Amino acid sequence: MASVASLAVVAGVSAPAVVAPAAAVGPARGACEWTPDVLPLPDGAFHGRVTAGAGEWLAGVAGADGPNQAVRWHDGEVEPLGPAFGVDTAVAAVNREGVVVGTATSPDGTQHAFRHRGGRYERLPGSGGSSTALDVNARGEVVGQVDGRLVVWPAAGPPRFLDLPAAEAPYGRAAIDDDGMVAARTGRVAAGALRWRGHAWTPAGTRVSLIAGDVQDLWRGQVVGATGEPDGVTRAAGWRADRVPRLFLGGTTAVAVNDEGVVAGAGENGEPLLWDGALPTPLPTPPGHTRGTVAALNTEEAGGSAYPADGDVGAMPVRWRCR
Repeated sequence: MASVASLAVVAGVSAPAVVAPAAAVGPARGACEWTPDVLPLPDGAFHGRVTAGAGEWLAGVAGADGPNQAVRWHDGEVEPLGPAFGVDTAVAAVNREGVVVGTATSPDGTQHAFRHRGGRYERLPGSGGSSTALDVNARGEVVGQVDGRLVVWPAAGPPRFLDLPAAEAPYGRAAIDDDGMVAARTGRVAAGALRWRGHAWTPAGTRVSLIAGDVQDLWRGQVVGATGEPDGVTRAAGWRADRVPRLFLGGTTAVAVNDEGVVAGAGENGEPLLWDGALPTPLPTPPGHTRGTVAALNTEEAGGSAYPADGDVGAMPVRWRCR
């Protein structure tokens, strides 16, 4: 895909700024066509999803009659990684070196954060109790949660716990940039409703407030996700620390941003969209399938899932390529 400039942000205004056509950078819409392919599954698997992407990798899960297993795809070829520790496996992220992280869930419901590298699974250190791994950067640093605390696991060595606001816990995803910056939302339940706010932590561990947001991904200091109340209307947005969100036209949430600054997310009816410059580009449905969802980007591809129209099997992994 052609390179585009990083998405701009605006400061010093009191309302979210909407990306306007005049702000478009890079190739015009129609410079390429995004085409879908259904990706192969490992032998014996009959359903799967792409849930992560980076560099030349897409990653996700595939399942049959047993527990879901982690898989990677490179140039459309599938590589089964097996179920982590023999139990049901969910993949949250992959980095450009192909390191996969996620969560393994035991039959009793206990969750265990894992990292897959060098051909094997490893439990992340200090991840006893209930833990999840949520993102991994190019250096192999992993961000996740352990027993309601936000944690960063370095590529080697003990975990580092991040300072949270008093009486608040992390919610949903967290993301880590290549320089070690972390973004996440925290919140608490008050008067029967979830009250949330966004934060970023510098590589040194200093916490700063984000103006808004549900965090989904982080690239070169820019967070993408959604702005709005958790139980109300949300809008796809991107922002930096101490700056007002910038909205992506037509979207309710942004889920991924890649090295080229392309953003993926969902429209008002859940349809998969890309923003490469100013305006949203719909991602087409694979032939013979119902409309899918997009969950990930790597440098050249988008990934997600769609259901066969005949309904005989579960979701199938899908990639979209820019041609």
